[in-house]
Amino acid sequence: MATPVDDVHALDDGAGPDRWVIARLPVGRWTVDSERSSVSFTARHLLVTKVRGYFLRVSGTIDVPPDPFGSRVEAVAEVASISTGDTARDDHLRSPDFFDAERWPLMTLVGSGIRSSGERYLLDAVMTIRNVSRVVPFVVTASAPPRLPDENEDPGEFARFTAMATVNRKDFGLRWNSAIETGGVVVGDTIELHLDVVATRYR
Repeated sequence: MATPVDDVHALDDGAGPDRWVIARLPVGRWTVDSERSSVSFTARHLLVTKVRGYFLRVSGTIDVPPDPFGSRVEAVAEVASISTGDTARDDHLRSPDFFDAERWPLMTLVGSGIRSSGERYLLDAVMTIRNVSRVVPFVVTASAPPRLPDENEDPGEFARFTAMATVNRKDFGLRWNSAIETGGVVVGDTIELHLDVVATRYR
């Protein structure tokens, strides 16, 4: 069974569990567990509803130096693995109107250094979509789950992270839209991103 980072509630220094877990991360390379991690997005559709989608094939690493707040994150999502639960919509999202998955098959994220902003912790990451790169500040949280579900795991340490950000899709060349007869457009410009990551460091 995998061994978790020590209980985050065992020490209360007033800094909160996020800082405590990040500060106690062991040095080394942590690997994103693709089976237990997810990259999702939410977009406004037809003005009144929201559509949530996922990238089903993701991978990545977190390199932790002696000062964990200087950690480097690299993540990759395969654009063709996009899924919103609607085949026709997914095919359109893969097309040149949106992600152009055949020409630009990968969406990447690279960030170094976690900084505090009030009570939040931010990771300024370079996100690249359709060969367009922008710096995006992600709000990062961290926790240490009691254990992973499978008792026959190789021994190792693990932690869970979430990262959230809001972007304008047009900043990455995702400009397609269509007008609605009653006014407005089919797809909103603001996209909410949510990364839910379990990372493992094997000994």
